[in-house]
Amino acid sequence: MPRKPRMPRKPHLRLALATATAAALTGGLLTFSAATATAAGSAAQYKADFNGDGYGDVAFAAPYAKVGGKGMAGYVAVVYGSSTGLNPAKRTVVSQNTAGVPGTAEAEDAFGEALAVADLNGDGYSDLTVGAPGEDVGSDTDGGSVTVLWGSSSGLKNGTSVKDPAASSHDNWGRLLTAGDFNGDGKADLAVGTGSSHAYVIRGRFTTSGVTGSAQKVGLPEQAFGIDAMKAGDTNGDKKADLVLTYRTDLPSDDSGSWSKGVAYLGTTSGLEASVPRPLNGGTSIALGDVNGDGYDEIALGNVFTKEDDHTGSLGGKVVVIRGSAAGPVNGDAPMAELTQDSPGVPGADEANDGFGSSVSIADVNGDGYGELAIGVVFEDLGPAEDTGSTVVLGGYSLSGGRAISQDTYNVPGAPESMDYFGSDVLLSDVDKDGHADFTVAAGFEDEGVGAVTALRGTAGGVTTTGARSFGPGTFGLSRTYGSFGTGLIG
Repeated sequence: MPRKPRMPRKPHLRLALATATAAALTGGLLTFSAATATAAGSAAQYKADFNGDGYGDVAFAAPYAKVGGKGMAGYVAVVYGSSTGLNPAKRTVVSQNTAGVPGTAEAEDAFGEALAVADLNGDGYSDLTVGAPGEDVGSDTDGGSVTVLWGSSSGLKNGTSVKDPAASSHDNWGRLLTAGDFNGDGKADLAVGTGSSHAYVIRGRFTTSGVTGSAQKVGLPEQAFGIDAMKAGDTNGDKKADLVLTYRTDLPSDDSGSWSKGVAYLGTTSGLEASVPRPLNGGTSIALGDVNGDGYDEIALGNVFTKEDDHTGSLGGKVVVIRGSAAGPVNGDAPMAELTQDSPGVPGADEANDGFGSSVSIADVNGDGYGELAIGVVFEDLGPAEDTGSTVVLGGYSLSGGRAISQDTYNVPGAPESMDYFGSDVLLSDVDKDGHADFTVAAGFEDEGVGAVTALRGTAGGVTTTGARSFGPGTFGLSRTYGSFGTGLIG
């Protein structure tokens, strides 16, 4: 399974895109955005508030950026929230060359290709876990590493490595990450994906000296080519996190998307119920959150490889939403919603190679108790600008009243240019503490691979473009070179 490069180009949305989206862009560049659900446990335990000031922060990466002269070494960044939203002047940038962080920035480490947020040591500050799946570990090429960057009153500070419990059985430790309390003991656990068809749950509590709880290996119910996406949330409302995975069972010969499958494992007091898989639709992106306000997380699965009957051979993309319930995810023959750009209330039209569903996120924007669904349409064409990208935000409960937001939308900074990939990552999260989820969007290939992030505010009337901000590595005083700045938005 190829790991580099991760930013495929149209006209062919091929397997490289799925690998990219699943791994980290958002998840290639398509790292798909983390669930906004609390993943079981207190909300504060999984909210990105790295400095403990009560405002939500947003973390992301530039995993393919040059650091210390080393190509694709990668770095991560946090922009801190405030009463006026994200403030790019208030930020932290961390690489493996930062003092107190394990390791050294090396070529093709891809530090930041996967991210997860949770208060892992129980000190009241959120911590950021960072995967570097290309890290060479001794003689183990691409063995991979996972590093916890610790939150503090001044933000992220210092780091600790998370030991791989079975390094000899796989490569690419840290290719996927998500956090949740899978056994309901009040301590955040960490799920770590690898380059093979299994992941591990490392039980909390974590310490700054590297001590963790035991590890649980989580496999797939059938032979597969690997795990493409992984997220945690509480689908049955029992205060124990459930783990959702998507994976490939075959290499597609007709781009039909039928090769992709999904599965959910429910949390129990002894950990994930890994022997009882709940079959789901497949996909290349995952988000969990309560869409209908019943207290159970729904599962949104974006699949850029879905071919519609009226576009034979095309890859317009689809998002399937699966309802949560007291018994867990309700899939069967009637998901809560099956969405394309031809669905009622969804802006745009289902066209070949748009990449609808390249990223997904769920949270309550207007404060009505129902989670809105944000969707990336990473390869949308706008006028003469090919693959400039766009996003769609659908109203909670009914998933209707959709609005398209792109760099062609009034007040959104920038202009639609070919291959910007606006919508490569999307995130709904409250950064200004007003009870409304704000909207953060990555354009992972802005300016030929440099990357950029756009921050929009949430209000009682929905997402507003008034006062929108956009920033890239130049805003941070960093080199404006290829790096996919904005990959893996999480908050």
